[in-house]
Amino acid sequence: MPFLNVEHLKKEEGKREQVSFTGELPPIPADGGDIKHAQPARFDLVLTNIGDAIAVEGQVDADLEVVCSRCLENFVITISSDFMETYYDPAKYAGGPREDDWIPYSGDSIDITPEASNTILVNLPLRFICDAGCQGLCSLCGTNLNKGKCNCEQEDIDPRMAKLKELITSQETGVRSQESE
Repeated sequence: MPFLNVEHLKKEEGKREQVSFTGELPPIPADGGDIKHAQPARFDLVLTNIGDAIAVEGQVDADLEVVCSRCLENFVITISSDFMETYYDPAKYAGGPREDDWIPYSGDSIDITPEASNTILVNLPLRFICDAGCQGLCSLCGTNLNKGKCNCEQEDIDPRMAKLKELITSQETGVRSQESE
């Protein structure tokens, strides 16, 4: 779990500190199951004492194990997210201006796990695609078309015209049966 040690930083207003580290984050809840991390998340942050609070800004990078929406193969995707939060110690808060979205902490360390996980979550794409050229699965037999062709006969028919094709086919069949009589 990523914790920030702010013991020295909170003693001097205006002091800045740059930190880079890796830390384990919990799986991210998603439809169909949790998304697991392939490796610890990477943090590059700048901590600033802004008086009654500690501002934390920087970048969070996470490698996630996901399933492609087209071919259903597992792959790893890297999510890079901007991180920007402000933490305050309620016990030492002097009562000056404070924003509603500031997050309380206590002691000499700040646990940024919930905010880091939320930052990654809001930056996830709507669908995971392993490659822009992913061909997906055959809609008839389920063969992964990235690994080879299937033997299914497929016609490229616009689904909006499928009923028209059925009508024409049934009329052609009716004409043939009348001719054979």
